[in-house]
Amino acid sequence: MRRALHRALAFAVSTALLFVLSAPAWASTSAHVGAHAPATGIIVAWEAGSATRVRTALSRRGLRVQRTLYGNRGAVVSIPNGVDAAALTTSLSAMPGVKIAAENRQVMRPLWTPNDPLFSAQWAYRHIQGASAWDVERGDAFVTVAIIDTGADLTHPELIPALDLTRDWDFVNDDDTADDVNGHGTHVAGIIAAASNNAIGVVGTAPGVKTVPIKVIGTAGGSNADFVEGLWYAADLGVDVINMSVGTTAGDLGAGGIALMQDAVDYAYSNGIVMVAAAGNDSSSDSYYPGACDHVISVSATDPTDMLAAYSNYGSAIDIAAPGGGAASGTGILSTYTIFGSHTYEYLFGTSMASPFVAAGAALLRSHVPTATPAEVETALFSSAKDMGEAGWDSKYGHGMLQMRDALDAILAPAPGVFRIQGADRYATAIAQSRFGFASDTVTTTVLVSGEEFADALVGSSLAGAYGSPLLLTRSGSLPGGLLAEIKRLGARKVVVIGGPAAVGLPVTDALVSAGLEVQPVWGPDRYATAAAAAEELQVVTGAASLPRTFLVRGDLYPDALAVSPFAAGNATPVLLTRPNVLPDASRASLQSIGATEVIIAGSTTAVGTAVASAVSALPGVDVTRWQGLDRYETAADVAREGIGRGWATGSYFGVATGANFPEGLAGGVLAARERGVVLLTNPLKLSASARGVVQELGHDGARVAIYGSTSAISKVVEGELMRIRY
Repeated sequence: MRRALHRALAFAVSTALLFVLSAPAWASTSAHVGAHAPATGIIVAWEAGSATRVRTALSRRGLRVQRTLYGNRGAVVSIPNGVDAAALTTSLSAMPGVKIAAENRQVMRPLWTPNDPLFSAQWAYRHIQGASAWDVERGDAFVTVAIIDTGADLTHPELIPALDLTRDWDFVNDDDTADDVNGHGTHVAGIIAAASNNAIGVVGTAPGVKTVPIKVIGTAGGSNADFVEGLWYAADLGVDVINMSVGTTAGDLGAGGIALMQDAVDYAYSNGIVMVAAAGNDSSSDSYYPGACDHVISVSATDPTDMLAAYSNYGSAIDIAAPGGGAASGTGILSTYTIFGSHTYEYLFGTSMASPFVAAGAALLRSHVPTATPAEVETALFSSAKDMGEAGWDSKYGHGMLQMRDALDAILAPAPGVFRIQGADRYATAIAQSRFGFASDTVTTTVLVSGEEFADALVGSSLAGAYGSPLLLTRSGSLPGGLLAEIKRLGARKVVVIGGPAAVGLPVTDALVSAGLEVQPVWGPDRYATAAAAAEELQVVTGAASLPRTFLVRGDLYPDALAVSPFAAGNATPVLLTRPNVLPDASRASLQSIGATEVIIAGSTTAVGTAVASAVSALPGVDVTRWQGLDRYETAADVAREGIGRGWATGSYFGVATGANFPEGLAGGVLAARERGVVLLTNPLKLSASARGVVQELGHDGARVAIYGSTSAISKVVEGELMRIRY
């Protein structure tokens, strides 16, 4: 082989302990009740018609509104530092216009219990608050745990949902298939993320996360060169947590080997990775590496009586304890296993089994608070651990027994609140946005646009804002399911349809009329004329003698129009369209007709050329401003910064839409305007740096980030990256 071989890394579960134990009589599950949650804010519900009055009073008292409640029925306000929540609640209850004030707490839980038939045999979860932790967090797919071990059974039905087989690697055989011929890594992988609630087998500790098997041990031992390579590789993958249920002694490594291992650990830690390792099974105080390395959480093992397991190492390196099982029948840890290529389940015991419980607990913490640093994860795990043995830290249990629910309650990090507004398709997403931002029976006239002709949808945002209406989408030839029901819920009697018969066909308007709705078409012979017609209608609706400010965007590419849509909707500002290098006659005439004096061009000179800007500047009394970036993502960010700088929006709400193909974001600008927010664009698979920069620089702890559309529009990866932003 190309690397020098050292003595094989010993399993943290030693060869003598790798017995298959017979199944026990299954114990029954027990309920867990979580700790009393602290108040995270004060809910203020106001009397009908008192919103403005109460908001003004809250502002005068210096109370920041975290978010507005559905239908503008109230708000959640922050609790200033040093202020007693109960006293503030009592004070706010007495304010004129306030109907009810109550503390906002994380108290609602789904009380989830998995239906996996072997769950009742997994006694360890009753000792580490498994069930109550799962009521809060079961892990998310944007969190990844690398398992440096013997590989994994890559076709085990319980592991397939979690395995990331695009990045696994075998450093023993130097190939890209980290298959397990031993069984140890498969067992560890099941403890971390076996599929749960699938009516088969066992339950994983963090079933929603992804795992990457990295093979550094074959049928028996492995070299420290393989291990260090595996650790470097995991660090370069950018995983969140690394589990290392492997180890060896200082004597076997030697001073140079220890230094090399610590260097690799330091590299992974510098990449923000939480590392967890087994303490060893020699029943001694000998330090096992990598568990004894700085920045690695070393885990000792307990038996079913919560005593230090007879085989477990102890000593100064121990940080925390977790169930590792015992040698007696039925007291081991039940998990996935592979033997002679078959997919099965077995009982094993050792610190190798204790380590993945802690690693999975860390993965739950990183799912719950993605911005948490390794140090913050460690603090949450250690501070919440159940004290065992001597008071405080001791050499057997470290800081105590892992308590997953208490750790979830303990971890805090200032970050935005990320959520998703979505439907089954673009039409259902627009309805979901409508339901999110507009209360029942509050809209008399609503705006309907084509979900296929994006240009009409984007120029319709200003009219929707003027009417106090959402922007609803339709197919060209038929009404989408649920649309009429949503119009009825809103209380609308009139529908303004933007776009001609080619965009919104007669079957659609006929269906609206048949439903008893008044239909008003707003359109022109092409998209440029339709935008001009919408601007003229906006002037009629607002009753303004002129509309001095106008947005001008490219009409054949639409992301720039989406970026300005919140400001168009929130400030009764029309959106006119232009060709890249020629100002259309309809747009020129409209600028003069509505009395525009400030034209804001959104987009670079590639999108809207200098010839167009010159033509607009040549109009009497018109000044031209350009908001732009190098691409659509940077332009959207520049638009957001400019709008916030002018006071049109705050840093409390960010709508995020895909800039690649964005029908699910079409109606998002109107919703963002309701929240005095902005719309940012991102690559659907990776968060754009410009969007991240705006949320990071202009947002604040608790700011809301609304993802527009399903995971097919914006991936879970982007969601996870947004959740990792911290203040």
